Amino acid sequence: MMRCSVVLIAALLAVPFNAFAGPKEDAQAVFDKFLTSFTAANAEEVVSLFTADALFWGTTMPNLVTTPDGIRQYFVTAFGTPARTPGAVKATSLGTSALVLSDTAVLISGMWQVEWVADGKPNLLPLRVSLVVTKRGDRWLIAQFHNSPRPRPQ
Repeated sequence: MMRCSVVLIAALLAVPFNAFAGPKEDAQAVFDKFLTSFTAANAEEVVSLFTADALFWGTTMPNLVTTPDGIRQYFVTAFGTPARTPGAVKATSLGTSALVLSDTAVLISGMWQVEWVADGKPNLLPLRVSLVVTKRGDRWLIAQFHNSPRPRPQ
Protein backbone atom coordinates (compact mmCIF):
# COMPACT_ATOMS: atom_id res chain seq x y z
CA MET A 1 0.00 0.00 0.00
CA MET A 2 2.79 2.41 0.94
CA ARG A 3 4.67 1.57 -2.25
CA CYS A 4 1.54 2.29 -4.33
CA SER A 5 1.14 5.70 -2.63
CA VAL A 6 4.77 6.60 -3.29
CA VAL A 7 4.40 5.66 -6.98
CA LEU A 8 1.20 7.73 -7.25
CA ILE A 9 2.81 10.79 -5.65
CA ALA A 10 5.87 10.45 -7.89
CA ALA A 11 3.62 10.22 -10.96
CA LEU A 12 1.69 13.36 -9.95
CA LEU A 13 4.91 15.30 -9.39
CA ALA A 14 6.11 14.32 -12.86
CA VAL A 15 3.09 15.99 -14.51
CA PRO A 16 3.98 19.51 -15.70
CA PHE A 17 2.29 22.21 -13.66
CA ASN A 18 0.93 23.90 -16.79
CA ALA A 19 -1.19 20.79 -17.38
CA PHE A 20 -3.44 22.23 -14.67
CA ALA A 21 -3.84 25.62 -16.36
CA GLY A 22 -7.39 26.84 -16.73
CA PRO A 23 -9.01 29.43 -19.00
CA LYS A 24 -7.66 32.35 -16.95
CA GLU A 25 -4.05 31.16 -17.25
CA ASP A 26 -4.45 30.29 -20.94
CA ALA A 27 -5.86 33.74 -21.72
CA GLN A 28 -3.14 35.48 -19.70
CA ALA A 29 -0.54 33.52 -21.69
CA VAL A 30 -1.96 35.06 -24.90
CA PHE A 31 -1.55 38.60 -23.51
CA ASP A 32 1.99 37.74 -22.38
CA LYS A 33 2.74 36.46 -25.90
CA PHE A 34 1.32 39.71 -27.32
CA LEU A 35 3.77 41.72 -25.19
CA THR A 36 6.69 39.51 -26.26
CA SER A 37 5.73 39.78 -29.95
CA PHE A 38 5.25 43.55 -29.61
CA THR A 39 8.73 43.91 -28.08
CA ALA A 40 10.13 41.79 -30.93
CA ALA A 41 8.42 44.10 -33.46
CA ASN A 42 6.97 41.01 -35.12
CA ALA A 43 3.75 42.15 -36.82
CA GLU A 44 2.95 38.71 -38.26
CA GLU A 45 3.28 37.06 -34.86
CA VAL A 46 1.10 39.75 -33.26
CA VAL A 47 -1.59 39.30 -35.94
CA SER A 48 -1.50 35.51 -35.44
CA LEU A 49 -2.76 36.07 -31.88
CA PHE A 50 -6.08 37.50 -33.13
CA THR A 51 -9.20 35.76 -34.45
CA ALA A 52 -10.03 36.39 -38.13
CA ASP A 53 -13.10 38.38 -37.01
CA ALA A 54 -11.48 40.28 -34.12
CA LEU A 55 -12.68 43.76 -33.12
CA PHE A 56 -9.58 45.93 -32.74
CA TRP A 57 -9.08 49.44 -31.33
CA GLY A 58 -5.40 50.38 -31.44
CA THR A 59 -4.04 53.20 -29.28
CA THR A 60 -4.07 55.82 -32.03
CA MET A 61 -6.92 54.51 -34.20
CA PRO A 62 -9.89 56.74 -35.00
CA ASN A 63 -11.93 53.78 -36.34
CA LEU A 64 -12.58 50.19 -35.39
CA VAL A 65 -10.70 47.57 -37.43
CA THR A 66 -12.36 44.21 -38.10
CA THR A 67 -9.95 42.41 -40.44
CA PRO A 68 -6.56 40.73 -40.02
CA ASP A 69 -5.17 43.01 -42.78
CA GLY A 70 -6.28 46.08 -40.84
CA ILE A 71 -4.63 44.79 -37.66
CA ARG A 72 -1.46 43.91 -39.61
CA GLN A 73 -1.30 47.38 -41.16
CA TYR A 74 -1.70 48.99 -37.74
CA PHE A 75 1.28 47.09 -36.31
CA VAL A 76 3.44 47.42 -39.43
CA THR A 77 2.94 51.19 -39.13
CA ALA A 78 3.43 51.16 -35.34
CA PHE A 79 6.67 49.20 -35.69
CA GLY A 80 7.91 51.75 -38.22
CA THR A 81 9.15 51.80 -41.75
CA PRO A 82 11.75 50.55 -42.13
CA ALA A 83 10.91 47.99 -39.46
CA ARG A 84 12.13 48.99 -36.02
CA THR A 85 14.96 47.03 -34.47
CA PRO A 86 13.51 44.20 -32.37
CA GLY A 87 13.91 45.04 -28.71
CA ALA A 88 14.31 48.80 -29.31
CA VAL A 89 10.90 49.22 -27.69
CA LYS A 90 10.01 47.23 -24.60
CA ALA A 91 6.43 46.31 -23.70
CA THR A 92 5.84 45.44 -20.04
CA SER A 93 2.70 44.41 -18.18
CA LEU A 94 1.93 46.49 -15.10
CA GLY A 95 -0.73 44.06 -13.94
CA THR A 96 -3.97 42.61 -15.16
CA SER A 97 -7.24 41.30 -13.82
CA ALA A 98 -9.10 38.48 -15.50
CA LEU A 99 -12.74 37.56 -15.45
CA VAL A 100 -13.54 34.06 -16.69
CA LEU A 101 -16.76 34.34 -18.68
CA SER A 102 -16.87 30.65 -19.63
CA ASP A 103 -14.57 27.72 -20.36
CA THR A 104 -13.85 29.37 -23.73
CA ALA A 105 -13.91 33.12 -23.04
CA VAL A 106 -11.94 35.34 -20.66
CA LEU A 107 -11.99 39.12 -20.25
CA ILE A 108 -8.65 40.71 -19.32
CA SER A 109 -8.28 44.33 -18.22
CA GLY A 110 -5.07 45.90 -17.11
CA MET A 111 -2.21 48.27 -17.64
CA TRP A 112 1.02 48.02 -19.58
CA GLN A 113 3.71 50.37 -20.73
CA VAL A 114 5.94 50.90 -23.72
CA GLU A 115 9.50 52.13 -23.16
CA TRP A 116 12.02 53.39 -25.72
CA VAL A 117 14.94 55.79 -26.08
CA ALA A 118 14.79 58.70 -28.54
CA ASP A 119 17.51 61.32 -28.92
CA GLY A 120 19.27 59.78 -25.93
CA LYS A 121 16.25 60.34 -23.67
CA PRO A 122 14.12 57.57 -22.17
CA ASN A 123 10.41 57.67 -23.06
CA LEU A 124 7.55 55.92 -21.33
CA LEU A 125 3.98 55.51 -22.56
CA PRO A 126 1.61 54.15 -19.90
CA LEU A 127 -1.38 52.34 -21.43
CA ARG A 128 -4.56 50.61 -20.39
CA VAL A 129 -5.95 47.61 -22.20
CA SER A 130 -9.00 45.38 -22.30
CA LEU A 131 -9.26 42.25 -24.37
CA VAL A 132 -11.45 39.22 -24.72
CA VAL A 133 -9.56 36.01 -25.35
CA THR A 134 -11.57 33.10 -26.72
CA LYS A 135 -10.80 29.48 -27.38
CA ARG A 136 -11.19 28.61 -31.06
CA GLY A 137 -10.56 24.94 -31.66
CA ASP A 138 -7.45 24.19 -29.61
CA ARG A 139 -6.06 27.77 -29.64
CA TRP A 140 -6.71 30.75 -27.40
CA LEU A 141 -6.93 33.95 -29.51
CA ILE A 142 -7.82 37.61 -29.01
CA ALA A 143 -11.36 38.30 -30.24
CA GLN A 144 -11.62 41.88 -28.94
CA PHE A 145 -8.85 44.38 -28.14
CA HIS A 146 -9.03 47.97 -26.92
CA ASN A 147 -5.97 49.97 -25.98
CA SER A 148 -5.69 53.60 -24.93
CA PRO A 149 -3.24 55.92 -23.18
CA ARG A 150 -3.59 55.89 -19.41
CA PRO A 151 -4.73 59.29 -18.13
CA ARG A 152 -2.38 61.06 -15.77
CA PRO A 153 -3.37 60.83 -12.10
CA GLN A 154 -5.19 63.93 -10.85
